[in-house]
Amino acid sequence: MASQGRGRVAITQGRGRVAITGGTRKLPPFEQSLGAVLLGAKESVIAPLRTILREYNVTEPQWRVMRVINDRGATDATGLAEVSLLRAPSVTRILKELEERKLVIREQDANDRRRTLVALSPEGREFVKITSRNMMHILRKYSERFGVDRLERLADELRALSAAIKGID
Repeated sequence: MASQGRGRVAITQGRGRVAITGGTRKLPPFEQSLGAVLLGAKESVIAPLRTILREYNVTEPQWRVMRVINDRGATDATGLAEVSLLRAPSVTRILKELEERKLVIREQDANDRRRTLVALSPEGREFVKITSRNMMHILRKYSERFGVDRLERLADELRALSAAIKGID
């Protein structure tokens, strides 16, 4: 529930309020900051998924890369970095690790021989298929507890927040 008062917006949160400075000059306590609340929410969402990934000896960033390749098909490293929200050097390292495990393969772009694309290997496709089933079980629980509509509205608001503050330095 949001409330407004004297240049400050506060959003009621379980352990207190999320303080968003509007006209004040003082930072809120860390646990009430937007960054802390977002980090806490991210950890709450990712923790059960990480448990599944650990069973398969795959890190969260490796999973993100494999998901992007699965969703988009053969992709170059730059595109992978952008969509998976990882830095290019991390993607390079992840691809090397996944290639060593035979989960991805590199291939030349048929239209531009200078460009290398990365695709899931048959083993990688099977891994994503099996892991996705386990992930869907967890995601259904999120929907049951929080509600599908609320989750969709939350995702929409977070995308809007990201777009609104993009480029602020």
